[in-house]
Amino acid sequence: MNGKPTISHGYFSRTPFLLLTTFLFLGLLSCRQVVPPPQITMAIPLPPGPIQTIDQPSSEELALTARIVEDIPPPVPILPPLKDMIKILPPESWKIVVKKKQRKLLLFQEGELLKWYPIDLGENPEGPKVHQGDMKTPEGEYRIVEKKNQGQTKYYLAFLLDYPNDSDRIRYEQALKNKQFPSEIGIGGLIEIHGEGKGVDWTEGCIALNNFHMEELFNQIPVGTTVRIEP
Repeated sequence: MNGKPTISHGYFSRTPFLLLTTFLFLGLLSCRQVVPPPQITMAIPLPPGPIQTIDQPSSEELALTARIVEDIPPPVPILPPLKDMIKILPPESWKIVVKKKQRKLLLFQEGELLKWYPIDLGENPEGPKVHQGDMKTPEGEYRIVEKKNQGQTKYYLAFLLDYPNDSDRIRYEQALKNKQFPSEIGIGGLIEIHGEGKGVDWTEGCIALNNFHMEELFNQIPVGTTVRIEP
């Protein structure tokens, strides 16, 4: 021996066998089929009956729905009966003052002027009424004794006044005594505040307003209200 390591011929003879065995083992591993784990399925119960699909609404249907929602009126509040809400004022709370020269009817409530209305008078408006047919509008203090609805007066609506009063009777008797008119002529009556106003003096002694103003007064003023007619 020369002291150098020597390689045995048996080692080289076994090397091809080991390589072949290794390649065969790796080939078997690469060809092995991988079996996936078993899958577990869960049964989901279906609702009874056929399954219905919901279609998305069209733009026309959405617009119609929006209009329907807008047309729904708001809820009506529960209110007490109307008669419990309206305070009916007694006759003492009202007063009507007629200014003949100014052709105005003034409406007072609780002593304060609430409103005034233009009026027509008798064809001969100057001075107080003395007898029937003189075409004058009375002067003095009166009361409303009756409210006449449509069909009860030929002048739309009317307040009947209690003309003649005591002062009117004294005036009439004095004029009759002075022979200012024939004795067969009476003192007259049926003096009203009524509708069918024309904007000129045309009545036989009544006070006329247009129908709109007359209706407004008629709906507020009760029987018993004081009416003062001034020159």
